[in-house]
Amino acid sequence: MMSLSSSALFVLFAVFANIHRSLAECPDTGIFDWSNTYCCPDTCGTCGGDGCHLRPGGATSCCTSRITETCDVANLPCIATEHMDTPDPAVTPPPTYCPTDTIPDASGEKCCVESCGTCGGFGCNTRPGGQWACCTSTVTALCSTGTLPCVADDVTEPPTDAPTECPSGSIPDGYDEKCCAETCGTCGGFGCDTRPGGAAACCTSTVTALCSTNVLPCVLDDIVNPPTECPANSVVDGTGTKCCPDFCGACGGFGCHLFPGGAYNCCTSSITAMCSDDV
Repeated sequence: MMSLSSSALFVLFAVFANIHRSLAECPDTGIFDWSNTYCCPDTCGTCGGDGCHLRPGGATSCCTSRITETCDVANLPCIATEHMDTPDPAVTPPPTYCPTDTIPDASGEKCCVESCGTCGGFGCNTRPGGQWACCTSTVTALCSTGTLPCVADDVTEPPTDAPTECPSGSIPDGYDEKCCAETCGTCGGFGCDTRPGGAAACCTSTVTALCSTNVLPCVLDDIVNPPTECPANSVVDGTGTKCCPDFCGACGGFGCHLFPGGAYNCCTSSITAMCSDDV
């Protein structure tokens, strides 16, 4: 079977692009994107693609993900109008239910922060914010949780079981597994270290303390195995493996050196004695 060389394929692509371009038109001050489908102001330099939000005019002028109107009824940016005897209906992208100030991926089902320029796809880890902000392959949190990137709520069936509740004065993360102080606004996820309280209060990647220990941020008790039983007049740490005097209030975790009894009694990093040793 005869195969086409790379040079022949390039020529075919160029011919197709020229034919398509001859059927479409951008306004005088507009430039095409790579597919000759969308038009951006020529001040952008390039229309669409990685880093489009960083060009003169920003995402609104230079990114193509949210362009929905044709150039015959809208100003730039717009969808190129094709010269046909019978005009085609306006091109409508896949429906998306992404929150304000976010952009959808190619499927319209997952959402990233606008600063990514493009949501998901090849090279997502090289965009502003890196893989945690711009890649979607492992994203499962619903957008209604305030976590980004996220899955648009209308795409995923709502959970059949009511989520386990966090302690009073705290809010759940996007997976209903961990809890942060309400002052964080959002628990965990991209940018958690920039919220009121910083990483220690609002990030969840290293959180192990159980919520029953009254430490925040914390892991909901029903997510992990029940804690080991401590002796009388003591409290267990978040891992369920170490015990402190009950006057500490909580055992281990962030700020343990400030608990009544200080670091010697209330921090767990140097504990090696077994509770069976009557220590």
